Amino acid sequence: MRRGLFRTMAWTNIRNNRRFYLPFLLTVILMTAMFYSMCSVSRNPAFTEKAAAAMVLSFGVYVIGIFALIFIFYTNSFLMKRRKRELGLYHILGLEKRHITGIMIWETLILAFAGIAGGVAAGLLLDRLMFLIILKVFHYPVSVAYHIDFFALRTTPLVFAGIFVLVMLYNVHSIRRASAIELLKSENTGEREPKTRWFLALLGVICMAAGYYIAVTTDNVVEALTMLFIAVLLVMVGTYLLFLTGSIALLKMLKKRKNYYYRTNHFVAVSGMIYRMKQNAVGLANICILSTGVLLVLSTTVSLYAGMKDIADTRFPTELAFTFYESSPQQNAAMEKMVEETAAELDVSFENYQAYQSLSVTFLKRENELLPDSAVEDRASVSYDDLAAVTFISAETYARMTGGTLSLADNETAVYHAKGTLADSFRLMGEEFTIAADLDEFPVSNMMANTVPCWFCIVVSSDERLAEIDRLQKETFDYSSDMQYKIQFDVSGGEEEASALYDHILSKLEEAEGVPRYLTESRYEFRQSSYLMYGSMLFLGIYLGSLFLMATVLIIYYKQIIEGYEDRGRYEIMKKVGMDKREIKRSIKSQILILFFLPLGTALIHCVVAFPLMRQILQAFYMNNTLLFAGVTAVVAGIFSICYVCVYSITARSYYHIVS
Repeated sequence: MRRGLFRTMAWTNIRNNRRFYLPFLLTVILMTAMFYSMCSVSRNPAFTEKAAAAMVLSFGVYVIGIFALIFIFYTNSFLMKRRKRELGLYHILGLEKRHITGIMIWETLILAFAGIAGGVAAGLLLDRLMFLIILKVFHYPVSVAYHIDFFALRTTPLVFAGIFVLVMLYNVHSIRRASAIELLKSENTGEREPKTRWFLALLGVICMAAGYYIAVTTDNVVEALTMLFIAVLLVMVGTYLLFLTGSIALLKMLKKRKNYYYRTNHFVAVSGMIYRMKQNAVGLANICILSTGVLLVLSTTVSLYAGMKDIADTRFPTELAFTFYESSPQQNAAMEKMVEETAAELDVSFENYQAYQSLSVTFLKRENELLPDSAVEDRASVSYDDLAAVTFISAETYARMTGGTLSLADNETAVYHAKGTLADSFRLMGEEFTIAADLDEFPVSNMMANTVPCWFCIVVSSDERLAEIDRLQKETFDYSSDMQYKIQFDVSGGEEEASALYDHILSKLEEAEGVPRYLTESRYEFRQSSYLMYGSMLFLGIYLGSLFLMATVLIIYYKQIIEGYEDRGRYEIMKKVGMDKREIKRSIKSQILILFFLPLGTALIHCVVAFPLMRQILQAFYMNNTLLFAGVTAVVAGIFSICYVCVYSITARSYYHIVS
């Protein structure tokens, strides 16, 4: 009988508080559906065969699960804050804490069952749509089989059931700890004017400034990858501290300005925010961090996917390339002949055909000297800025590739300063060289060029001189490089002709005997694998962006509704002391606008400052199109701002309705 009563009361409470529970329930359903869809897609055999895509999608499963745990706990705190007064009344009216606990357990069970069941059902419907979308993003044929993953079907209810068990235990614990008086007065806690904590405010400024400094001053790819976490951590800490303490300090400074403070709309807004900022600050900081996450995640992933062609063109100057290591002149000639014969068999002609020998070595650059790694005893003194990628070719190779002629003495070079500069004379592994000519262009690429601060292309006098440099670097380097013979070209025709030629050449290389160690490169193969890698990142970015946006909307909604109920009595008193409706509405608007758009403005500033750092990180993926990244970021920021304003208008209307 008692269980039936608890169940009835729990159901009645949920129905009567549907304004609070319905958004929470919808969020749980969506999170459950998204978790199931991501789990199912990540386990599809068509995608698990590709390691990069499987890794990114599997990572998404863990991220969504952890985020769901944190966010459900966070939104539950809003619900508990609203419900504590009601639960305190139950206690005053004669219900014992164990009875209230029984009601809370039933409420949690009802919400958990509805959320998980609805989420799994929605996930089964969403999964098919997500599967078709990811096929499109990955450029997979639609014929790839769709299947219901029973592992995901089992795992999803278990994960979210576990989350709700933890939520239930937390709620029960908080109710058992609190007295009836504490529950009844819970809505009035935090009304004492907070103190100005100047030390924490200063610490927040320092953390924010340090994070901004790292983001703005980092000027290389490797440092950007290593400093990203530090910069993000500093900015997050700075954001929370400034919202918690800096906002109070600013409001108290405004309060001391008599000309500003003693105006009707300013007086009400500033005094109200001072008293409320302590409990508002965390929510506002969370909105700011989530908004920043939405903007950065979506802008980077969309830019990578949209810039696929630019990335492929940067990574591969020609459509096909075959590189042979430590090969003899006879082997090089044989490989060229095999490539030409295969092209003739398929009736394919070459464009931009190049065959050349080169040596690519990464040195330590100290002033006007290029040193091997073994020359530095104190390895701790070596920094990223000391690295220089150098590509060597002979004058004969340069003449054959460009049609130009270079007459160089044994100790003379011609240099193309791709990144950084070399002095007119420099030392190379103990030998003195002079620069006889500066080159305006260079026909050879270097894989390291995008990730090191310096890149030089050096033409030496002869093939013999090139072989001597190769011998020296093998003797002096701890990890030496190999001489390369590269055959690269474009194919007249389309992607089908190029792919067919690539497959035939690859097949012959695998079947032939005595072939030197080789590396094959195809722009189309890379583009297809990139669709898997960057497509999975885009898919995950949209997923996480949607999660962050959903979380932002729900936090804003609960914040406005709960504050509306708490402020209703305050504005009734203002009416009684003589404030008319227009003045009250003006003060409400002033307060809401500040509290609402402060997180958005701060998030936009975070993104602007983070732009140079994110641009460096994108360069690690060979995404050098800064204009595209800036355009995508601007569009994403614009769309998000519009969504934010729409949420503001809806929730502000609900707030006005409650307090009026």
